[in-house]
Amino acid sequence: MKKYGDTLFQMGKVTKILGITRKTLLVYEDAGLLTPAIKDAESGYRYYSADNMTQIRSIRSLQQLGLSLKEIKEYYYNTENIDACLQRLMELRTSLDRNIQMLEMRSAKRGDMTIHKTTLPQQVCFCREYACESIDEAAKKLRDTYIAAAQTGKMSTTGRMFTLRLPHPTAKLGLMCCIPVERSYNGPERRDFPEVPALCIYHRGPYEEIAAAIQALMAYIQEHHIETTGPFRSVFLEGPPNRGTHSEDYITQIAVPIK
Repeated sequence: MKKYGDTLFQMGKVTKILGITRKTLLVYEDAGLLTPAIKDAESGYRYYSADNMTQIRSIRSLQQLGLSLKEIKEYYYNTENIDACLQRLMELRTSLDRNIQMLEMRSAKRGDMTIHKTTLPQQVCFCREYACESIDEAAKKLRDTYIAAAQTGKMSTTGRMFTLRLPHPTAKLGLMCCIPVERSYNGPERRDFPEVPALCIYHRGPYEEIAAAIQALMAYIQEHHIETTGPFRSVFLEGPPNRGTHSEDYITQIAVPIK
């Protein structure tokens, strides 16, 4: 070590400092992502500089975000493919936001009216409007819309279905049922929803109690003089498909887009 001065680190020291294995360093080297500051020709020992250490930390961070070593190499060295790298990172950000949202909603307790800031995603939906007299009728209409959307063969495998609460002159409950579909769907029921900031409550409990969450969200908006840009949404996160008849465990995101 001394023959190269005190500013370099042997492989064993690097693995202890950064909490990684020797194999990991060799994999980075084989992938063309890391070149030791010195590779002793006689002993075969590798010595790493402070810059190498920073580079290793950066590679690890990108791996933890979900990038493969091939994608990381493109991120560093392929400037002609930067748009693809950017798109991949945006997809990872979306996935991370979704995981954060899932943790927030799973922490919701019955009767918890905590207000959260969120972003409603851009998506294309198969939509139908209904005038309903009860929650049970609304649930049937949502199921009917889901079946109709499925029959198009264009349903999205990632989006969440939701309803928009609409005013109606005669019915108790005016609804637009929205089922996410692929962007290639161009039928008459298509509606495009842009990405938009929103406030929301994660409501745990039966659908019959959703009105209380809407009222709480409405009161908060009025108290803080917040301008809304669209109707209230009920985004169905966990319900009968995975909770069966245990309606006390249904989780619905009650959201309203804002400026």
